[in-house]
Amino acid sequence: MLLICLFLLQACEESYPQVENNGPNSIEKVPQSVPGNQVATPTKKIPLLKLNRSTFHSVIGWMSNDEILFILTEDGDWTVQSYNLSTETWKTIYRTKTPIIQGTIHPSKEMILLHTSSNSSSAEIQLIHKNGYVVQSLSFESAEIYMDWHPTNPDLIVFSTFYDDWSYSTFVYDGSSQQLKSIEVENPFVKWYDEHRLMVFKWGDSSLDGSDLLLYSTADGGTESTEFQHVLDVQNLGNTMVYVQINEKQGKFEYHMEQSETGQYFDWTSPAVSNYSEWVVPTFSVVHPNQLIAIRSKAAGNVDEFEDKGELSSYSLDGEKRLGEIVDQPLDCSPNGEVCLGGYEKENWIQLNPFNEQAWLQLIE
Repeated sequence: MLLICLFLLQACEESYPQVENNGPNSIEKVPQSVPGNQVATPTKKIPLLKLNRSTFHSVIGWMSNDEILFILTEDGDWTVQSYNLSTETWKTIYRTKTPIIQGTIHPSKEMILLHTSSNSSSAEIQLIHKNGYVVQSLSFESAEIYMDWHPTNPDLIVFSTFYDDWSYSTFVYDGSSQQLKSIEVENPFVKWYDEHRLMVFKWGDSSLDGSDLLLYSTADGGTESTEFQHVLDVQNLGNTMVYVQINEKQGKFEYHMEQSETGQYFDWTSPAVSNYSEWVVPTFSVVHPNQLIAIRSKAAGNVDEFEDKGELSSYSLDGEKRLGEIVDQPLDCSPNGEVCLGGYEKENWIQLNPFNEQAWLQLIE
């Protein structure tokens, strides 16, 4: 619930690059090291990739402006592989026999976190350097895991593990000391506020009321209140915080983006959307430590009743820039903010300037 290869098409009938003496479903192998001083140049050409559904697991996301990571199966192994858009080459970064459930790339683009599990009652977290070696492995008794990675310090991760009765345990991991510390919080979905405090959401009587936002000290377990109420989500961009609150009377989501060091801020609103039982906050992707790209609905109402497209916009402390119209979908945008991958399998290529959206990933049954 909580956790919630490829190759550039050169001929319509080919599914993968063909390698001598390998079968038609093999993935092209390239050297594990990239020549020194090679500079990746983002391409304006929209790629078109296809692969067999049986070998594809997921797209992890952008490792750079020109490199995308995938989880693929190959010869009975689970692999993390990167595809370079400019050179049209593949590189295998990591290989394991244990199924990979999910992968996450740290905003610094130096580290990759893999959630792996061979059974339904346990899980392992593998912290992988971008060059493919394992930095640290952590084991948990539950396969259902929520995590939040500190946006600027990759040593800091908070985990919540869930059990059959939906009780949970929450842990703070500090990679600098390799210590895993159990903490007591009243809501498992905590997020990093800074290197010493976590954001804890104190739910109201109804999920439609939003939450009060508290700060929890990882040093002594103390909590402090904040001015933010009716909170639906908070995102730590690195240098900037984004708070999403519900104004039910006006039927609006209210956004507050603020840089803590300078106090500079930018506010905006969007029509509130729900699925009757809870609010559906529009998805967004962090591009820079002070910029995100989000989809906003054009009207308030129930999400199942919408047929019109929403507005894709870029938000920063300098304001809002509207980019185009698009249906609501998960987003994962490149570090330079030029392209977003959209859809639940990141199958849509969304070029932002000029705006253009089309499928780039074809999965063959």
